[in-house]
Amino acid sequence: MSIRRGCIAVLMLAALAACGDSGKKSDEHLAAGTALLQQGRYEAALPELQRAVELNKDSIPARVALGNAYRGLKRYDDALDAFRAAKKIDRYVLAPHIASALMRVETGQIEMAIDELNHVIELEPKNLEAKILLGRVSMMPYRQPDGTVGVSRASLERAEMNLESATAAAPGNVEAQRELALAYEKLGKRAEAVKAWTAVRELAARNANQSAEAHDRDLIAPNKVVRLAASDAEPRREFLDAEEFRQILDARAAGDDEARHRVTASAL
Repeated sequence: MSIRRGCIAVLMLAALAACGDSGKKSDEHLAAGTALLQQGRYEAALPELQRAVELNKDSIPARVALGNAYRGLKRYDDALDAFRAAKKIDRYVLAPHIASALMRVETGQIEMAIDELNHVIELEPKNLEAKILLGRVSMMPYRQPDGTVGVSRASLERAEMNLESATAAAPGNVEAQRELALAYEKLGKRAEAVKAWTAVRELAARNANQSAEAHDRDLIAPNKVVRLAASDAEPRREFLDAEEFRQILDARAAGDDEARHRVTASAL
């Protein structure tokens, strides 16, 4: 009896080890496939992601990525099957629903995309991505009950509601502000549209300025740092001192980009 129990224990440990190994290999294939997807190499990504799913059938990320590979290849039925399989694993996970909605938009199934996104918001009412996407999709034309193709006022009002909610939650989100401005325009709300477009311009300018300042801030250090390059006869500094940094900010405030670049170049 003790020998039998020992054998069973060994078999259980071996099975657990095999599962762990399969999960690790699945993750490796998923990472490789995802990298190929990001490069737009859908055909090359497909076998990697198929293998990831084979090794771990309960991996939602692997099934979603596989669906995205099929979508990139315009194999929409296969993509839909992959997204459905991912939803069956856990219907409360949002990624398969959002991926499926994007595919529906791509294939012109606007009403189905709206249904998918409404479901996402039901699951997670504060999901910013879904609110923005639902707002955008709600402004897309589709076949109406009378047979015409267009956008109903109800759809535009749904877009307005979701985008107002998105901008309230994330007032610094340029994309949400831009879509809201478009919704106001389509609804004929001129004053609100002008206000929203003004916010878009201000946010875009602020973001551009912050990006430039972050770049310049990376150059500054409390003390000047000197680095000798192997091929250089003279030392070259990697950072600017406080005075040089101030000159760059003054040049930007004056709108003199040429001066800003000249200060940076002369310091380095």
